Amino acid sequence: MKVKPRDIPAFISEPPGALAVFLVFGPEGGLVRERAQTLVRALIEDPDDPFAVSRLSEDDLKSDPAALGDAMAALSMIGGDRLVRLRLSGDSAPAASWLKDFQAGHAPAEARLVIEAGDLKKGSRLRKLAEEGDRCAALACYAESGGDIVRFAEELLAEERLSLAPEAKAFFVPLIEGNRQLARAEIEKLILYKGTLEQRGQEAGLISRDDIADVCAAAGDAALDQVVDPALLGDAAGADRGYGRAMASGLSAVGVLRALQRKIDQIDVAAASGGDTGAMMRAGVPRFGPPADLFRQQSRLWTGRRLEHARKLAFDAERAVKRSGAPAEAIVGELLIRIARGAQSARR
Repeated sequence: MKVKPRDIPAFISEPPGALAVFLVFGPEGGLVRERAQTLVRALIEDPDDPFAVSRLSEDDLKSDPAALGDAMAALSMIGGDRLVRLRLSGDSAPAASWLKDFQAGHAPAEARLVIEAGDLKKGSRLRKLAEEGDRCAALACYAESGGDIVRFAEELLAEERLSLAPEAKAFFVPLIEGNRQLARAEIEKLILYKGTLEQRGQEAGLISRDDIADVCAAAGDAALDQVVDPALLGDAAGADRGYGRAMASGLSAVGVLRALQRKIDQIDVAAASGGDTGAMMRAGVPRFGPPADLFRQQSRLWTGRRLEHARKLAFDAERAVKRSGAPAEAIVGELLIRIARGAQSARR
């Protein structure tokens, strides 16, 4: 079935129980990821449970075309629901072949499947099969307008009884327009900056233009890039020096961690959108000059499973900062060294 764009928010919040396969695709990679994550949370109790959720990439299917079929046919080791997540940059012959067999009743499905893909054209075999299948759903995600982004921001802020001043709204939209996932990260930083509803004693708050200038990535990216970029390129010494300067200048370790996570997301979004200049624009990174060349170098080093591993390392570091009680500076410093070593390995 084909889900109409206006129906997607409600659909992913309560997906029909009869459906087994969900294809989330489109040129707006941040929105694809955002909606896929919402869908996954609605389908499985714990999206981070490795026993309940299997993850596959495009590289996995290229090296083993039967990997998807094996993952979908596997029984749960501990009982309960299972989910398979597959991430693609575009059309995939192995995925389309499995989906065709599934619809014909020749491929068992002991789990539900969520596929994230890039911009699939109408002639895409995978898209056509998902749109026509009785137990499948196709959800197309296209770039949102400024008004859509504003509504999204206002909904998140309203949960914390925060609102945007008129001049702040006009300033904020150009910074976040074009990528839902990056927009969410900036909105969450604003909430932390102003204080959660509980921290403010249940009082309403107003976000000014100055608040946004103080908090948003555009205001502090240059200093953070001096830490994150060397790490992603394999320059451990450079990353360590940049990290030391960042801490001495008053930047937070958590801010560095967020910058690293944001750059990982940007590399991922650009790759999922085809990796060309237009993809870089959708990822929110420079398209020309030395910064663009630097991003392309990083993108060549961080692909497939290596990029997913970097994302997991950053997630584990974030969890450790929140739960372990260890100094955030030490946890993030160790993370940067591990990322740099990963890039060094990719260069060999």
